[in-house]
Amino acid sequence: MNKKQRVEYLKAAVFSEDWNVAQDACGKLFHFGGRFNKTKRKKHRQFLIQLLDQEKPRARNAAALTFRLNRYSAAVIPLLHAITKPENSKNRGTLVYALEKLKCHHHLGDLFSVLFGATGNWEVQNHTLRVLEEQIFEFTREEVQKVAKDWNVIRDNWNILNSIDEKHISQLDFDRKLIQSFVDDYLVYLQ
Repeated sequence: MNKKQRVEYLKAAVFSEDWNVAQDACGKLFHFGGRFNKTKRKKHRQFLIQLLDQEKPRARNAAALTFRLNRYSAAVIPLLHAITKPENSKNRGTLVYALEKLKCHHHLGDLFSVLFGATGNWEVQNHTLRVLEEQIFEFTREEVQKVAKDWNVIRDNWNILNSIDEKHISQLDFDRKLIQSFVDDYLVYLQ
């Protein structure tokens, strides 16, 4: 099999029903072209980024995990776009998980938007909070003001929207007080 045939085989394999085959194909495509052929590598990585627009979550997730594994921060914006697409609302936990290892330092507002838009989705909230907790962000005053404004809109109903019983809050619940503490961490910069 020549290189062109190999690439075509790998591109087809990313759509395999076998998770391991799909993920392996994404990993190989990410590195295909070697160290010296940056043009081909870039072309294959662009193909992987385009997978984030796929209807099938398996292909999206395989690409996202490849970006996470390789700490490919050029995928942050396409991942955020895929995460916020309404049609992906039931299958976006892995996409947010991928962000944990990428440089999201310019996307504080976007991450809070993901968090606030993930009511009832513990997995997305968990991974988003992990990114917010572990990374250092660069942000503007306006971004923080928007986060505060958006939070104020849903704050009073947060526990209800997430089916959290205020009388019996579990350690695993991301309740209103916890989210408020994350927002407060950035509100101090407005003083």
